[in-house]
Amino acid sequence: MTDETAGDFALSANLTPLSRITDKSPLTLKPDTSCGEAVKLFSRNGGKHQTMACIRDAEGHFAGVVCLHDCLRHQVKDPVSRFARTDGPVAGSDRSAESVAHEMVEGDIEFMPVIDRKKRLVGAVEGARASRFVVDTLQEDAQVFVGLSGPMNDDYFQHSVWSDFRRRFPWVLGLAIAGLAAGYVVHIYESALDALVILALYMPMVADTGGNVGTQSASLVTRLLTTGSIRWKEAVAVMWREVRVSLLMAAMLFAFAFLKVFLISNVADVPEGMTLEGIGLAIAVALAAQVVSATLIGALLPLGAIAVRQDPAVVSGPALTTIVDLTGLLLYFTITTMMLGIVVVH
Repeated sequence: MTDETAGDFALSANLTPLSRITDKSPLTLKPDTSCGEAVKLFSRNGGKHQTMACIRDAEGHFAGVVCLHDCLRHQVKDPVSRFARTDGPVAGSDRSAESVAHEMVEGDIEFMPVIDRKKRLVGAVEGARASRFVVDTLQEDAQVFVGLSGPMNDDYFQHSVWSDFRRRFPWVLGLAIAGLAAGYVVHIYESALDALVILALYMPMVADTGGNVGTQSASLVTRLLTTGSIRWKEAVAVMWREVRVSLLMAAMLFAFAFLKVFLISNVADVPEGMTLEGIGLAIAVALAAQVVSATLIGALLPLGAIAVRQDPAVVSGPALTTIVDLTGLLLYFTITTMMLGIVVVH
């Protein structure tokens, strides 16, 4: 199937446009960018948690993909074009979100650049976002199947476009302003990243894991509220259950993170006076704390929305992303700098 045929099929089948899950401003590097400069750009990329970047030439054409880990393994002055990956999968901008997301999930692809018909870079899709899109789509299909959505009594069509805008924009605008704090946290701890570059490598893992467990918890509680099978006196039981589940997940991911740092990380990246075991322990503790925090936030947001007579579907989704990202960064930098004895210079 050609790109044009795939695009026509997506339109005829009313599939989701790829732009919905595309990051239109991914981190981009020039072919002659040095490894040292690339690492700094990764750590200062406006609060975004990325380990992959696209190379774009002077004409705007896509020229390959660079991984942060590869930058850390090469010499500081080496240009990124020397080891860029040029044979990886890419997606045409006219493809559907469904086809790209399923391809990434089935192929375990973490990052896919998006190009137009002239091979110009227009964005990129991250694996975590593709996975969430697939999960959300499956949940919507399942809810329609069991009667939790679809022909349910809902006030969606009772709202005019203007009234729908008014109930949504305060949350979105307020959380957009709050999201600026995430970039400020990275700025505050910039000296910590300079002192220990390996911290930048594991920032995305901590952030993505927090987002995943938070979304999972929020989805389960929202579904419970939607079915009407919970009373307010049972809310405490729900939270107690989420605490126990989060502790089990935290223990599992603690072991995973420690082993990953200890067995995979490069000893040459460890500064004098520190050990790989100590760094692994600090990152693992931060990840475990993020898992517990994100799970409880995900469970509390739908309950809090109902308590203040707001639609949890309107409030909990946007709020979850902003709050979990902000708390995750704070926990990550606070715990790692304290445990490793890194002095933060403001």
